[in-house]
Amino acid sequence: MPLGLPRAPLVVLVLALVAGCARHAPVAGPAQAATGPESTKATAADLHVAARAGDLDAVRRWVDAGVAVDAGDRYDASALMMAAGRGHAAVVRYLLDAGADVNHRERFFGTSAFDLAVQGRHAEIAHLLLAAGSDQREDAIEIALQFGVPGLAEAALAAGPVNASTLEQLRQRVDLSDSMREALAAARSRPDPAPPSYSVEELARFEGSFETFDPIPGGDVRARVTAVDGGLRLEIDENEAVDVTAFAERRFRTADGEMEAQFWGRLGTIESLILRRRNARPVSMRHSIAEPLGAAAYAYTAPARFETSSSNWSQFRGDRAAGWSEGRVFPDVWNLESGSGIRWQVELPGLGNSSPIVWGELVIVTTAVADKVEQTVRTGLTGAGDSVDEDVEHVWRVMAFDKRSGTPRWDVEVGRGVPLTSRHFKASQASPTPVTDGRNVVAVFPTAGIVCLDLDGRLLWKHELGGLNASAPGDPGMEWGFASSPVIHDGTVMLQVDTFDDPYVAAWDLETGEQLWRTARSGPPSWATPTLVEGRDRNELVLNGSTIRGYDPASGEELWSLGPNSEVVIATPVTGDGVVYVSAGYAPVKPIYAVRLGARGALEPEPGTSHPQLVWSHGRGGAYMPTPLLYRGMLYVVHHNGRMVAYDAGSGAPVYKTRFSRGGTFTASPVAGSGRLYVSTEEGLVYVVEAGPEYREIAVNELPEPLMATPALSDGVVYLRTTRRLVAVGG
Repeated sequence: MPLGLPRAPLVVLVLALVAGCARHAPVAGPAQAATGPESTKATAADLHVAARAGDLDAVRRWVDAGVAVDAGDRYDASALMMAAGRGHAAVVRYLLDAGADVNHRERFFGTSAFDLAVQGRHAEIAHLLLAAGSDQREDAIEIALQFGVPGLAEAALAAGPVNASTLEQLRQRVDLSDSMREALAAARSRPDPAPPSYSVEELARFEGSFETFDPIPGGDVRARVTAVDGGLRLEIDENEAVDVTAFAERRFRTADGEMEAQFWGRLGTIESLILRRRNARPVSMRHSIAEPLGAAAYAYTAPARFETSSSNWSQFRGDRAAGWSEGRVFPDVWNLESGSGIRWQVELPGLGNSSPIVWGELVIVTTAVADKVEQTVRTGLTGAGDSVDEDVEHVWRVMAFDKRSGTPRWDVEVGRGVPLTSRHFKASQASPTPVTDGRNVVAVFPTAGIVCLDLDGRLLWKHELGGLNASAPGDPGMEWGFASSPVIHDGTVMLQVDTFDDPYVAAWDLETGEQLWRTARSGPPSWATPTLVEGRDRNELVLNGSTIRGYDPASGEELWSLGPNSEVVIATPVTGDGVVYVSAGYAPVKPIYAVRLGARGALEPEPGTSHPQLVWSHGRGGAYMPTPLLYRGMLYVVHHNGRMVAYDAGSGAPVYKTRFSRGGTFTASPVAGSGRLYVSTEEGLVYVVEAGPEYREIAVNELPEPLMATPALSDGVVYLRTTRRLVAVGG
């Protein structure tokens, strides 16, 4: 039976969710091969997938084949953790009987099987793990008493010795049930663990500036943390300073117990802070960037040298992925319900998160239509990583509409079948944006493959690419859907295929469909689109990933690499004036790099430090989902929680940071035209913001359904693709 409590009640799990982390501990990187005479093909990944799916027979088979029962990936997540998190009690029992370590913790979040069982509200498994020797008995008691979970505290007391202080606090309570009092009378005691003793160097890891992650009543709270003799000093909003000392791992409090500071981070980093005061609501905070210089200190940087057409928007975020279009006036205000400012709108079948593209008189989109299944996405801030299984036939289609009227011009089926892979609940089976060079249109779909059509909708060639399993890093069973979009250059189409099992980048001849080159890649899956950069001395294809890399687009030869970078990467590189800007917003680092073209070899600077090939860099501040916007000398970075930071593109100095007035969840990337930024939310809001060194919100427009796709701009018209329709605004 499910536990009757909110998701992730343990303090560390609550903090993980507040910080926007994955619901289940991610397991990243290539799996370790099993050992033993019968295990030449059996791997930890096989065992993990079977445990996560609850396939007891397969779990037995892989263990019998020699896979170690606690075999992990690069972050040491185990099969027991996966089975516990998904609620598969029979698999948990078998693994425990086979000798699985009940107290094993993975190294990414530091979570255990018990943490994941509680987070998944699997009461039976929580009891199993306690009985098997889980050392989180105090956590179980706290959960049971705080959230009223029947039997959990009694099970914890019966499972083994409990900290003396916990027993003493329980004996002083007057609200315990009779069964709890009986369990308490029989409970055994153990000494409280000694508080951690941090060295000066270890305390320095907690230092930094923090600010509230989400808007709170009364405005943002800021804190500055510095190491002092024996502990930390917290300066809060410049009018309060308190000293705290450690009493538990990453937890500090004042001598009078009135305030507690709890830190959290993945991979041993410090990413966030929760401040708790007695009888007050906790305040959740994240590392902040440096304070903005303000408009007065802003130095204007020249825009990109290449021009973007006011008519054509040929790929994801337009020509060269620039994200802007000049030459026409784009709209500020519209109303879909009244029709004011709406040029036309059409209903779209199926579901697709791909963006529209525009060429000549055509607007082109892709979609995946599932047979007899309602296709939806789930919006809002959440760190959950659930897959959506749509085990029915899909039809993949490429559709073209008249740019001026919305009249359908052609609609081509390019594939049909049951998807070979699942998708994330925010994704679709048609997430990559198509690309055109004015003669050919290339679209990519998981299962259906890569297809090339002409502008009249005639299919020219097609290649199967398989299921394109872009899964949660290291866990092929948690499929999130493929999203990298193709790019075209000099008669070739190129695609970044950072899948779980066989990552590569490849190029095909546009005329014949012949594959011209294919270069193997390494690292966990990513969802970024490459950017083609035309340089003075050479052209470069720049790919964002767990390692950022530049390739020769003619041969696929790797030219340079840059790290460190985030483990999960989504944003596309942007370029202007001989500089490539690359960012990401996931652990272990969330950098922004401004890289000079022409690099060679491996670049391994510490983010935020100087390097000959870097114009500037920041060790944190990169956005997780949206691609940054380089426009009129400024780099706009939109964070998925509703905050935007504007940087001087030339120096990297922050000019301003702000929150959007009505909030929202930001997945689509910002675009710009005629001095306006268009920033859309999953919930269907479109903010219109004046470009420049001071933030001014011009308008907020509403759409009635989720808006996951990045808008396209052409001839004064903004083309918006929601989950249900294509809307032309302005013009």
